[in-house]
Amino acid sequence: GYRVDGILGSDVPPWANEFDIATLYIKIPKNAGPVSEIAFCHRPTKTLVATDAVVYVPSGDAPDIYKTYFDADTVKDATFWPKTVLQSVFLPLRQDNMGNYPGYDALKDRLVRAPILRALVDARAPDEVRNWIEEQTTNWDFDRVITSHFASPIQASPADVRAAFDYLFEDDVSKLDSSLSCRDWELLDSINQFVAQTNAGAPAVFDFTRGCNNK
Repeated sequence: GYRVDGILGSDVPPWANEFDIATLYIKIPKNAGPVSEIAFCHRPTKTLVATDAVVYVPSGDAPDIYKTYFDADTVKDATFWPKTVLQSVFLPLRQDNMGNYPGYDALKDRLVRAPILRALVDARAPDEVRNWIEEQTTNWDFDRVITSHFASPIQASPADVRAAFDYLFEDDVSKLDSSLSCRDWELLDSINQFVAQTNAGAPAVFDFTRGCNNK
């Protein structure tokens, strides 16, 4: 297991003054529990440390760690990595006429907000998420990002992180990133509709699909 040296609380650790800290903690009505994440900026190394805030999906072959769970032929299959990525972020396994996965192509090799969080969290608490990202991208100075999923570290600036959340900041829809097709949002949109229709949780209050293209 992991070694725990201490718990952040009333006792301030000696390295605390090296970090800026921004906390996202949202109690969404009817939700199974609060939504929370803490982002850190390590000032001496100009590093943003986050859990789920953003992801960077690398193109190419799947990381070797997948060979721990799957046989070599499965991992080498050209469709393995695109399908793995899409299933991880809850986008449909939609293929075009060439056999490519447009959803994967729209996400790879750039800093993005994971679609599942955009649809299930940002759509329910857009103001809170916007304020959390604004704190990080307005007041902090960093040039790389470390996250818990996919590739890390990533060379990225505060402007790059904010751009991943343009749908929360930009009023002009024509200026939003339009890489994802509206069809690729259908699965997550159907989940939100089911939640609203069955009163299974808090309904979405924000159009998380803003900027999607109709191709």
